[in-house]
Amino acid sequence: MKELLEAYQTAYCQKIGVEFMHISDRAKCNWIREKFEAIQYEGFDTEQKVNLYRRLNWAHSWGAFLGTKFNTMKRFDLEGCESFVPGLKVAIDALTELGGRDYVIGMPHRGRLNVLANVVRKPAEVIMAEFQGVVPQHKDEDNIGSGDVKYHLGTTFKRTYENGVEIKLSLLANPSHLEAVNPVVAGRARAEQHFLGGSKEDRKKVVPIVVNGDAAMAGQGIVFECLQMQDL
Repeated sequence: MKELLEAYQTAYCQKIGVEFMHISDRAKCNWIREKFEAIQYEGFDTEQKVNLYRRLNWAHSWGAFLGTKFNTMKRFDLEGCESFVPGLKVAIDALTELGGRDYVIGMPHRGRLNVLANVVRKPAEVIMAEFQGVVPQHKDEDNIGSGDVKYHLGTTFKRTYENGVEIKLSLLANPSHLEAVNPVVAGRARAEQHFLGGSKEDRKKVVPIVVNGDAAMAGQGIVFECLQMQDL
């Protein structure tokens, strides 16, 4: 009983908790419970810890640099949510190991510039040129600046892992209206699946990732409308 109590305290009384008992489907509740309780005992080796620290440091440093260099311009940086960047990168690494190759990302304004630079790998010089109002002479049309504010812009980038696996990351442009990008992400991902051939295995290679703003998840009807389209 003592060990059981310690296990539950570790899982539910620390810095992170989950609320899932309102879900009516018992199978889903059990899945969340098993996964969340088990993950508390997955430790990190030294190399993984250093890698996470490096990613966290890049996220913090990039935000601090933009705040110093362009302190009068809107940036919507992470500012307290820096762990989002290493978290997203770890998720993409894990999905790649499971067969993911094409990632379509939609997200709100908060932390967008950081994701562009540190996750999608949009060149830093291009981002700074856009801040300065300079249109860079880039071959990639996605990298060419526009008259829109900087945190609305997106890009596409291909990167190769050390083992030779190549993935494509696409962060879609996002307008001011929260969550409006959600159905665009779903449609873009479905189109990518279609052109890969449409088989079940091909479709698994395309992964849509939607990051919801805190209040917008419940406050915008479009979130629930997109969830209702999940079986299309």
